[in-house]
Amino acid sequence: MKVINAKLIFLAFLFSAIFILSILIGGDLSFGSKGIPEILYMIRLPRALTAVIAGCTYALCGAVFQSLFRNPIASPFTLGTAGGASLGVTFYISFFSSTGFLGLALSPVFAFAGALLSISVIYMIVTIKKNFNPNTMILAGVVLNFFFSGMVLFIQYMTNQANAVRITRWTMGSLDASGFDSLYIPSVIVIICSIIIYSYRDDLNLLSMGEDISASRGVDVKNSSRNLFLVSSIMIGAVVSITGPIGFIGIIAPHLAASFFGRNYRSLLPAAAITGAILMLICDFASRAVLWPVEIPVGIITAIIGAFFFMRLLR
Repeated sequence: MKVINAKLIFLAFLFSAIFILSILIGGDLSFGSKGIPEILYMIRLPRALTAVIAGCTYALCGAVFQSLFRNPIASPFTLGTAGGASLGVTFYISFFSSTGFLGLALSPVFAFAGALLSISVIYMIVTIKKNFNPNTMILAGVVLNFFFSGMVLFIQYMTNQANAVRITRWTMGSLDASGFDSLYIPSVIVIICSIIIYSYRDDLNLLSMGEDISASRGVDVKNSSRNLFLVSSIMIGAVVSITGPIGFIGIIAPHLAASFFGRNYRSLLPAAAITGAILMLICDFASRAVLWPVEIPVGIITAIIGAFFFMRLLR
């Protein structure tokens, strides 16, 4: 236990150092500029916080789904949440001209509504079948992803070129937060959901061994699975609504954390969350630095890294 605590402290220290560096380092910051405080506080800090919120969420939910579905490549987007959010944003960009309502940007609202649509459909399917069978949920998620992708492509094909470009850009994922205002609601949702997920840490340890073992040890499998699914999905929907779909962090981070901390969810959950935040900060820095002054969408960076990680996982 002392070794685990020491590792967590080191990981937290590493995260703090990378977080500070991600704010201070970058091509858009000239130390001869009078606007340095504004750049750091109004641009860099919200962006870094967005990376932390997104990385923690994807990693935490990835760890939950890998236990829940007993599948090492289960990810936060397995159940079509990203597809639903993409459809919501596509619908908004193509059919609505309003840029906001009562000071709120509407694209995150439509994205979250699309994600909730996906969650609702999955929940309805498993409710009709009266069990939370992992295979049923994964298959339903795959079908939903295909359907949502088809609808996005259809609307994108029918809309004008400017809207098509905006849709494509959003689906690549971005951490370019528009100030702190867009982070308040997702942050509250993520914090509350993270606390709820951690309260199920012992159930997750048993669920990863199978339903029979879990039930024999006193776990209410149906209740725990349903609650973890709903809480994780809402958490993902809140984050995807502000970042767009950013893949692979939810697969990579739990595996990296498990290689150092083991599969005990008491330590794996916080370790995965911190690891996800670190990975997202690094990918964000790469997206800004590789082709400066051109910024690469962070979703492209995570996809490239994810491909290499998958090859290692297959080996």
